[in-house]
Amino acid sequence: MNNRSSTRASCGCTIDRLLRQEEAYIFITGAQKQSDTPAGKTYIAYNIRICDTETKRRYSEFESLRRALSRLHPTLIVPPIPEKHSIVDYAALQTRVKDDLPMIEKRKRMLQTFLNRVANHPELGRDHVFHRFLESGVAWSDVLHSPPLSQLPKNPLQMVVSKEVNAQAHKYNMILSSNLIPIPSATYVLKSPDPRFEESEKFTFRIANYMSNNLDKSQRKVIRRLGELANDYAELGAVYNGFSLNESGPVANAIEKIGQAVDASYTESAQMVTSLEGEFAEPIQEHSQFAHIVKQVLRFRHLKHAQMEMIEGSLESKKENLDSLQRMESEARRLEEAISRERTIGSNAVDIDELNNNHSSQVDASYPPRRATKTWASPVKMINAMGHSLQNIIDVDPEATRRNQIGKTKDAMDVLQEALEITRKDLSGASAELQTELDRFQKEKIKDLRDMLIAYAKIHIRYCQRNLESWQEARTEVDKISI
Repeated sequence: MNNRSSTRASCGCTIDRLLRQEEAYIFITGAQKQSDTPAGKTYIAYNIRICDTETKRRYSEFESLRRALSRLHPTLIVPPIPEKHSIVDYAALQTRVKDDLPMIEKRKRMLQTFLNRVANHPELGRDHVFHRFLESGVAWSDVLHSPPLSQLPKNPLQMVVSKEVNAQAHKYNMILSSNLIPIPSATYVLKSPDPRFEESEKFTFRIANYMSNNLDKSQRKVIRRLGELANDYAELGAVYNGFSLNESGPVANAIEKIGQAVDASYTESAQMVTSLEGEFAEPIQEHSQFAHIVKQVLRFRHLKHAQMEMIEGSLESKKENLDSLQRMESEARRLEEAISRERTIGSNAVDIDELNNNHSSQVDASYPPRRATKTWASPVKMINAMGHSLQNIIDVDPEATRRNQIGKTKDAMDVLQEALEITRKDLSGASAELQTELDRFQKEKIKDLRDMLIAYAKIHIRYCQRNLESWQEARTEVDKISI
């Protein structure tokens, strides 16, 4: 291990101490079929060894470990594990997948690489969940259902991920989990995107598409054809060896030597395929997966930024709503005061209609009485009566309802304001951590690409040198044929 610097506190467990040793390395020493019960389904268990500590884990447990680390650290680039077989691969295999030895050997190599990449990571290597995975005698299902994994929210946006926020990270956060906090979608377009990460997203998407659709696919095709060529060499070598039996003397010896050179080409081609698979094709496949993982990490930061913008928008909307309610409250108070003054004036005034009615009753006493109609003392009384009628229909107490809405709006604004402060700090810290992680990964990627290209060149040099020796011997034997 060559990378041990970290700001993360050490847990001090046995595995942590072993990983801190300079020459510590995690090996997958074997893979065996086993079953939890005598009549149960079998699965492949991989033997993991670090120093003197050994344990066994199945593929699904590696898968859940990687998923757990990704949930705990959404801003970190968690290394990939070998992909599952597709439905097409399952259909193409003549034997059961559990009996497919090349696939098992490939998984052993890539799972070993995964474990050592995690152990070598400055943050992931110190996570106690990872240490528990390597411990002997630990039931992995118990780890998955205990803290800190059991305390994680389903949506990572509902927890704090940065160390800059004055709140416990990687746990369910009550403020961010409030139903007042908006949840952005992946299609949300940022109003003020960060140019650094915007460029990183474009570059990563381009690299991911190129590696998946071009480099990885082409390299697999070359290896498949080299394997077919090796098989053809094996068949051709047998043909030459049989042909040599029909001749005699130097000619027979020369033909036999040609057959041996072809056999050597078969052996070296098969060895070349194996070396290219392990030292070049698998790292290419791994970095193709890495590109998609970086996309996911950048997408999380995008959603965190979108969440902050949406909280700002919700808070602004609440402020406008509160201003509207307060204006309505102010208008209602002024109207109430006007109505009170009108009532006071009306109670002290002489009713002109009543005087007119008395006079009319004396003058028109001889006329038959007419049916009385209801009259209003003033327009204010009419409006007041209509208001009370509507009030009974719409709301029992609109003033109390309005004041209740004002109180709820203020409470919601307090929650949104606190969430905005948390999200701003969390986004700032997460952005800084992600930039550091991208820089670290870029250095690691360049080193890996350098090692891959050197290995690619050495494999071809070795193939050519071995074949040259075989064919030089064949040429010497052919030269012995006299004409």
